[in-house]
Amino acid sequence: MKCLLDVYHKSLNMVGEELCGDQVRVINSGNKTRAVLCDGLGHGVKANILATLSSEIIINLLREDVPLPEVFETVIGTLPVDKELNLAYATSTMIEIDRSDLTYKVYNFDNPPILFYRKRKLEFLPFRQILLMDRNVQYSEGALERGDLLITMSDGMLQAGIGGVLNPNWDVNRLGAYVEELFQYLPVNLRLLVDKTVAHVNQLYDRKPADDASLLGLLVRAKQGVMLFTGPPVNPDQDRSLSQRILKFEGTRIVCGGTTGNIVARESGHSGAIDPDTARLDVPPMSSLPGVDILTEGILTLSSVLEWIEATHGNPNLLPTKDKNGAVLVAEALLDADEITLVVGLKVNPAYQNPDLPLSMSIRKNLMEKIADRLAELGKVVSIEFH
Repeated sequence: MKCLLDVYHKSLNMVGEELCGDQVRVINSGNKTRAVLCDGLGHGVKANILATLSSEIIINLLREDVPLPEVFETVIGTLPVDKELNLAYATSTMIEIDRSDLTYKVYNFDNPPILFYRKRKLEFLPFRQILLMDRNVQYSEGALERGDLLITMSDGMLQAGIGGVLNPNWDVNRLGAYVEELFQYLPVNLRLLVDKTVAHVNQLYDRKPADDASLLGLLVRAKQGVMLFTGPPVNPDQDRSLSQRILKFEGTRIVCGGTTGNIVARESGHSGAIDPDTARLDVPPMSSLPGVDILTEGILTLSSVLEWIEATHGNPNLLPTKDKNGAVLVAEALLDADEITLVVGLKVNPAYQNPDLPLSMSIRKNLMEKIADRLAELGKVVSIEFH
C-alpha cells in the first residue's frame, strides 16, 4: 500500500504577545518534503522578525534545491551570535524527506532534541555532531518506514515545567513519553496528536505561556482511500460492474441510497439490515451490508454530509463525537481520506425530482459536485464520475 507523509504544526504565543517568536515553514518540491522550524531569540516583535527572516532565507534556498549544509551556512553567516548572551539570534531545525524512498536528512541547530517513534515507541535517531561555520550542528540521516513519526519543537514546549502548576518535572523525556502514550491511540491522526500535546503544555503553563512554544510533526502513514457509490446508473447493465468496483475497492467503501444499497446487495448475494438506533430527526437510519463499511440513505444524508464538511471547515476533529449518525460517519470518512472516488448514478428518483427535468439538473448530481468541490478545496485528491 502506498504511503503518505503527513505534516502538521501548532504554536502557542507567549502570554501578552500578539506575534509568535517561532516560525514553521513546509514546502513540497518534486519528491521532497522540507520542513523548517525557527525560534527567534527573545519574544514578541524582535523574535518574530528573527525567526521569520531565518525561515524565509531557509525556505527560499530550499526552493532552489540548495544543499542543506549550504543553507545552514548561509543562515548562520547571516544571523550572528548575540555577544551578551552568547546565543544564536535564531535556532533552527531542518528536515528533508524524499517521499519516493522515505530517506531523510535532519539538521538541528540549538533546538531541543528531535523525537522519533517507530512502532509507536520512542526511539532515538542516530545523530552525529558536525561543524558548520564553527557552529555545532546535530545531523542525522537514514530511512523511514510506514508508521514512523518525527517530532521537533522549540524550547518553549519544555519550559512549562518551570513554575508550572501541574508538573514541575516536565522535560523532553516526559514530553516524549506523553506523545508516545497519545500515539498508541492516535496512530494515524497527526493533527489531533499535535493539538493535544500543545494543549497539554498550555495547561502546564496555566494557560499563560512564558515563552513561545511550537510543535511540528511528520508522520508516515498508509494512504487512505474512499469510494462512495450513490444513485443507480441510468443503464441497468452497469449495476453489476459498479457493484463489483465498490466491493473490491481497497479502502473505505460507502454506499448512499436505498436503491443503490439494494443493487449492491443483490449483486453481492447478501442482504442488508436496517439499524433503527441510528435514525435521527434529520438523518434517516443506517443499514449494514457485508462488504460495505458505511451504508446510508441517499439525498437527505448526503445533504447533511455537505453541511458538516462546510461547518467544520474540513477539520474532522470538530465533528460530534457522541452522535455517530450516518451523515457524521460519511463526513468523517471523507475528511480523513486522502484520495476519494465518487461514483454517481444519474437515474432519476421521482420521489426527489421531476423526472421530466434533464439529467444535468439532477439534485443528486449537483449535490455530489458541491461535495467534490469542497473536498478538493481541502486538498483531497477527488475524482467524480457519472453513470
